[in-house]
Amino acid sequence: MAEPAIETPSDTPSTDRLVIRIKLVSQEPAPPPARRFGRGAQLVVAGLVVAVLVGWFGIGSLESDPPPPPAAVAKAPVAAEPAPTPAKPVEPEVPQQPDATPSAINEVVPDVPQSALDTIRGTIRVIVRVTLDKQGTVIAAAAEDSGPSRYFERLSLEAAKKWTFTPATLDDRRVMFVRFYFRRDGATANASPEPK
Repeated sequence: MAEPAIETPSDTPSTDRLVIRIKLVSQEPAPPPARRFGRGAQLVVAGLVVAVLVGWFGIGSLESDPPPPPAAVAKAPVAAEPAPTPAKPVEPEVPQQPDATPSAINEVVPDVPQSALDTIRGTIRVIVRVTLDKQGTVIAAAAEDSGPSRYFERLSLEAAKKWTFTPATLDDRRVMFVRFYFRRDGATANASPEPK
């Protein structure tokens, strides 16, 4: 038996549809979401890429042209090489000799009143250590042996600061010792590199 055909008008849609919705539940846990690089990591990666490219181009620019093939060398015209220039003889360096012992240019002896000299029995000796600059000027003075009298020590220090010596060629600073001798008949002085 044939079922009767149901005619539906073609201009009206059919509302008798059956819709089945199925939700599938997975037995496996869902994979964690993919991590994206942070802004800082992206900048680091970009910096590394730029550094590699700059290095590659820098090394490439330093390379020289490849040598021509042997056949090209044979065919190239040979230019005469310029004659080598003779080497200049090298003069041996003469080591500079150390400065000679400075000698006094200007010696100043203290002007001691006769009344002070009359108080002396024997000889009073005062040794002053002076430091000289390169020009021979005294830049510092200190009593090395002050002797028995502060008065004669002070006079000796004042006089020693006024001394001048020969200039130096090498040493920036030198040390000299100026000896003052006071007797009843007057004062004398001399200098040497040793305190003796």
